[in-house]
Amino acid sequence: MKSFLKVTCAAFILTSLMTACSEEKETAQVEPSKEVENTLSPEEQQQQLEIEELEKGILFYGENVKGGDYGVSVLDGTYEKTNEGSGTIKAQVEVKNVHDDGTGVTLLPLEFWIENEKTNQKFIGKALPNDAQKFTNLPQGHSVVFDVSFSIKATEELENFYLYIDSKNDPFANAHWKLDNLDSSQS
Repeated sequence: MKSFLKVTCAAFILTSLMTACSEEKETAQVEPSKEVENTLSPEEQQQQLEIEELEKGILFYGENVKGGDYGVSVLDGTYEKTNEGSGTIKAQVEVKNVHDDGTGVTLLPLEFWIENEKTNQKFIGKALPNDAQKFTNLPQGHSVVFDVSFSIKATEELENFYLYIDSKNDPFANAHWKLDNLDSSQS
């Protein structure tokens, strides 16, 4: 009976020590990660933000996405106030025929829209091609630059607009461009 009591006491003490030590390890593991988050420099925070945006499919001016038919890039975006409470956003878009078999492509299936990430407002855009011939039959290896116009009603929070481009013939997987500096170009 004495040996059973000794073994039970020893097991209880050993279990208590193991539990206490494992709680200290968990606490020690959690605390350093909090310190790492708080000690990021502004440059590191900016890099982390850029990585998160890249993972979400967010592109910036000059960055392109390539599908089977098109290579698409947004070169610039501007805002022009038309009257009180409304305006026009114009985006300059470059589309390249990326076929390698000599096939021409039409840009008519391309769809353009902007969306305000904060208000969830969506506005459909209209392409304003300079060269209608190239727009309807873009030769292989050639590119065309044109404006896309969006009439918007709400002019607040211009910094939250993203431009989406898609096509039923050549879908782009959630690629969208951040329209930067729209409020600085107000007239």
